[in-house]
Amino acid sequence: MLTRTLLFFIISFDLFASERALVIYTEEFPPYNFSVNNEITGINILLVKAACEEAQIKCVFQILPWNRAMRMALEGPNTALVSTARTAEREDLFQWVGPFISGQNCIYKLASRTDIDIPNIDAAKNYIMGASTDSAYKETLASLGFKEGKNLNLYQGKYSQLRPFAAQRVDLIIGSATSIQLQLSHGELELEEIIPVAKIDSNLHHRNYLALHPAIDKDVIDKLQSSLERLITSGTAGKFELEFVKPIAAGSPTNENSALWNSCMKERQPLSIQ
Repeated sequence: MLTRTLLFFIISFDLFASERALVIYTEEFPPYNFSVNNEITGINILLVKAACEEAQIKCVFQILPWNRAMRMALEGPNTALVSTARTAEREDLFQWVGPFISGQNCIYKLASRTDIDIPNIDAAKNYIMGASTDSAYKETLASLGFKEGKNLNLYQGKYSQLRPFAAQRVDLIIGSATSIQLQLSHGELELEEIIPVAKIDSNLHHRNYLALHPAIDKDVIDKLQSSLERLITSGTAGKFELEFVKPIAAGSPTNENSALWNSCMKERQPLSIQ
């Protein structure tokens, strides 16, 4: 009788575990993940949803402030976080699926700053960079030679570097081509008011991933990774990206910067984000 009871409990627990949804936390960060009309959407949200559906894994999404989303994902056990930069500090805290969609990272200046001359990325160190203290770009900036107190000013709070940048208290900002327009809105700047001056090597910045709690079964990780790879190779991921952002042509690019402009400048589709 005891054996039968234990067997029933184990079977019941396994059934419950298999049906339990994977709770995926995220933040408001258009165009990758954001809420509109009470729905969570975005490039990487659509991609995660499609991967979950293909892998036949039930996934639910919650949008929270970043620090709280990170805390909830770490508490687990059936939790994940997207879009997450895969940094050295986070590597052992999660299991990883990806990479998901990330924009080309670039350094920008105000278009009006004709005094700033950056013929190559090494020359960027001669100017003051503004960045947020909670930015995933800190490692990237360090590798490029930016040091706080020398040529790097750090500001508390997300996007807090934008107002000093607009006021010319710092010379440069770093950002993703896919999300730079959103960043600029926090400094009351328009996309036409900036120009890219350097492109960041993709090996120097961490791309976006789905970070999953260590307790999640490896089989789930493998299924999601395989599904994601199929979505990318089929072109579905690229279609999702085009729903939200598009490249914009330079007004009058020189031969020297047209390729840089094409890599670093995109704009949000007008009807996608309210």
